[in-house]
Amino acid sequence: MAKPHMTNYTCPDCGEVFEIEQWNVINAKENPEAKDKLLHGNLFRQTCPRCGKQMHVAYTCLYTNHDKKFVISLQPNREEPAATPLMPHYQMRLEYTLSNFFERARILEAGLDDMALEMMRMVLLAQIQQKFPDKNITSLRFDSVQDDEIYFQIDPKNPHEQIKIPLPYFWRMEDKLKESGMRPNLAGYAVMNTKWVQQSGILACLLPQQKPEE
Repeated sequence: MAKPHMTNYTCPDCGEVFEIEQWNVINAKENPEAKDKLLHGNLFRQTCPRCGKQMHVAYTCLYTNHDKKFVISLQPNREEPAATPLMPHYQMRLEYTLSNFFERARILEAGLDDMALEMMRMVLLAQIQQKFPDKNITSLRFDSVQDDEIYFQIDPKNPHEQIKIPLPYFWRMEDKLKESGMRPNLAGYAVMNTKWVQQSGILACLLPQQKPEE
């Protein structure tokens, strides 16, 4: 069973050295409490016992769900490799920041195809920016799936400011990707984000399909 260990950490504000609990490996089934803290964004939260500063402390961490067959590696140091060997038939994702790590875990735990979700996120963001140019909305952060609707946060400083998208809208996006044959077979870790979607060319599946000439 995966277990945490204690390590020393120095407060960046007051220089106090104190012990923190560090999880380098989390198994969704074996570590349900750690899983819950991860999904709520609290697992890496620390409080300095001297000055009271609250902070997130990022370190290498591997989150695995064997039932849903995915693994997410958090690697704050981009120059180091992902934290596990390749796992065939698993969705393997690599993240460099805590916020993306938390979000990726929520997406995959919700059972969503994150490739289709990233594609939908790009389309939605473009539509929202066009419809509300004065709001300066620059990101959509996946929050949860509730009552057949997908919730996105539109302001990272205000998690309660959200939009909701009907789940069938996502399913249509997913179906278009599957039916197009453009979904790539990934081997190894992928950083699934806007840049990946743009470079992969999968957005072409949303273009009107030309009928073959008779």
